[in-house]
Amino acid sequence: MPRNSRTKTEQQEVDESSRLRATTVYETIRQEGSAELERPLNSLWWSGIAAGIALSTSLYTQAFLFQHLPDAGWRVLIVAFGYPVGFLIVIFGRLQLFTENTITVILPLLAERTWRNLYCVGRLWGVVFAANLVGTLVSAALAYYLHLVGVEQLAAALEISRHLAEKGPFEIIMLGVLAGFLVAALVWTLPDAKGNEFWLIVAFTWVIGIGEFTHVIVGAAEVFLLLCEGELSAVQSVFAYILPAFVGNVLGGTGLFALIAYAQVSEEL
Repeated sequence: MPRNSRTKTEQQEVDESSRLRATTVYETIRQEGSAELERPLNSLWWSGIAAGIALSTSLYTQAFLFQHLPDAGWRVLIVAFGYPVGFLIVIFGRLQLFTENTITVILPLLAERTWRNLYCVGRLWGVVFAANLVGTLVSAALAYYLHLVGVEQLAAALEISRHLAEKGPFEIIMLGVLAGFLVAALVWTLPDAKGNEFWLIVAFTWVIGIGEFTHVIVGAAEVFLLLCEGELSAVQSVFAYILPAFVGNVLGGTGLFALIAYAQVSEEL
């Protein structure tokens, strides 16, 4: 038998252990993004609302942990493990999350720079972003006014949310760049996860939580809760927190990661 020949089993083992080429990862995400751009508005809307509600569980899971842990220096490390919960629901549930689409639907646009693709990206971004915000607002209202969480748990959620309110718009933008970059990096690495998707999502989003980076949708859940409490006005919520986080996430997800990801494979396509 020639030395370079392989049995079927050996070839299968090689294929399973080999990492995907960057062009394969790119094409996987590009095809997914192209499919998302063609989805009906109604589907995007309701999926986006569900994602906003689901992502709010990141805040409340952190609050549950915060409530039960002693006031010690290490508490923040454990509390941050609540942050991945909403992302796990959204990603495994295939729900529409705005920050995932800062890379997913941008790759088809970079591949085919047409006015139609640009319109489709703007359409999807607008619908999904608005729906995500509606979902987080509904979640905050249900938690606050209908007492879907206990009094102590609500107090813990408000305490966690106040950390965002202490930041200025420029700081929120800068921290949002890091959050957007990490979410885009997560989307890029998932196709090659090979059964380790759960741990990959937990690792990336735990870093966002522990670093107090500003994710616009989780941040919206926080500011809307403070809005219900009367500690922020609607104008403050939108212009001082949500819009700066939006800008930061887009800069990090699209302006940095998506463009770099495309640049590394553009000559091979």
